[in-house]
Amino acid sequence: MTFGQLAGLIAAIAFLILVIFACILLNQLSKTMKETNKSITTLTRDVHYLSQEMEDVLSNTNTLLDDINHKSEQLDPAVKAVADVSQSVSEVNASLQEMVDKVRIRHEKRQLDRGIFKIAGKTIILDAFNKFRQHRKQKKGMTNNE
Repeated sequence: MTFGQLAGLIAAIAFLILVIFACILLNQLSKTMKETNKSITTLTRDVHYLSQEMEDVLSNTNTLLDDINHKSEQLDPAVKAVADVSQSVSEVNASLQEMVDKVRIRHEKRQLDRGIFKIAGKTIILDAFNKFRQHRKQKKGMTNNE
């Protein structure tokens, strides 16, 4: 075998190995593509199923939202009435507080007036009693001097 033939044989073997690896790679790539196609088909079915389910859910959600809006509109007058009653109760409470304050002030003023009258009455009675005692002492003193 000559050097040229040996080089040709090595090149042929290398090319054969390259072709074998290329075939293995293409075979694996083919398997991967088949699996990818299966996955895409499954995902397409699942997405279609999910989109149908989402349409049903959105339809139910819209129905519920319409029902809630309708009931909310029906409740608005009741809520307004409760707010009005609350305002009225607050106004009545303020009026009652004002009335209680006035009654308390009158009561305190009466108590003060009574206290002043008691003190004035005691002072007048004590003054009258002292004058009476003085008058008696003077009368006794005149009687003793005579």
